[in-house]
Amino acid sequence: MKIKKAVLPSFFTITNAFLGFLAITYIFEGRHIGAAWLIIFAAICDNLDGKIARLSKSQSVFGKELDSLADAVSFGVAPAYLVYVTNFSTIEVWGAVFCFVYLFAGIFRLARFNVETSTIKSRVYKGLTIPMAAITISTFMIMSNYYWGTMSMPHILMMLVPGLSVLMISTVPYGTVPTPRLSLSLRKNMMPLFYLSGVIFTIINPPKWMFPWIGGYIFIYLIRWIVKKLREREKEVELFDDKMPL
Repeated sequence: MKIKKAVLPSFFTITNAFLGFLAITYIFEGRHIGAAWLIIFAAICDNLDGKIARLSKSQSVFGKELDSLADAVSFGVAPAYLVYVTNFSTIEVWGAVFCFVYLFAGIFRLARFNVETSTIKSRVYKGLTIPMAAITISTFMIMSNYYWGTMSMPHILMMLVPGLSVLMISTVPYGTVPTPRLSLSLRKNMMPLFYLSGVIFTIINPPKWMFPWIGGYIFIYLIRWIVKKLREREKEVELFDDKMPL
């Protein structure tokens, strides 16, 4: 019975891998905008397979490993190749090495997740997820083409790609999409309202608003983590000062 339940989430996982492979062929053919959109659609499939697996209670080690292999193609190889072809192919091997750093960080992130997590239940992930990193690159490419008519932005990508790579292998906690609560507290509803506004603006004009929305998500969680660490550091200093003999 569990095998039958696993068919639907596995279908979305395989579709994710297919879209990633198709994105790579699009990049090879010079259809770069189409490739960026395919990576985004692959991320939607990746999100759906996890949700369906949880709802149908069909999570398994096999499904998790299959999902990771699909993610490595769609959100590791495809975005790295897209960045290389559109921005760094002129410097050949050094451009390939630069883009491989992103791929390495992504597969490292996937391997760490598989080792540390037995089942996909947590609503908080250690480090930026590889699908989110891939969406960030893809949406930036789409926005760049929308505003400036080109996907060649090497100076920005020289900061964006390493930054995403570091966040993937970091321990910065990133949460899943929160659900609104029946509360008048702005603090409790801040993140759900942020997601909702992002969805609305994205529907109105996807090329213009997707990247700022995703960037806001990454930035908010990063700032929250930094503030938390600073507060912990202050408490440690205060505790140390209290224990110091007069």
